[in-house]
Amino acid sequence: MESKNEQFLEVRFISPFETFFEGLANSVSAKDINGPFDILPGHVNFVGILTNSDVSIKSDKGDRSIGISKGIINVNNNKVEVFANV
Repeated sequence: MESKNEQFLEVRFISPFETFFEGLANSVSAKDINGPFDILPGHVNFVGILTNSDVSIKSDKGDRSIGISKGIINVNNNKVEVFANV
């Protein structure tokens, strides 16, 4: 049986001056030079460079879409960190 944390992503989405989102999410959608992609629970670990786009976070508390000019995404064991506009 999966634990609650294995069914969700732990997301931290920050910029140098603001925290946009911190909490559990169902998915994160973003875009890199290869195009749009989605992160779901159980996603393979990776680091990517984000391009000018919206990053969307879907959670039980509602959906959020944040525009960024560039950024870095790190996915590791259901933990997603997005560093925007760096």
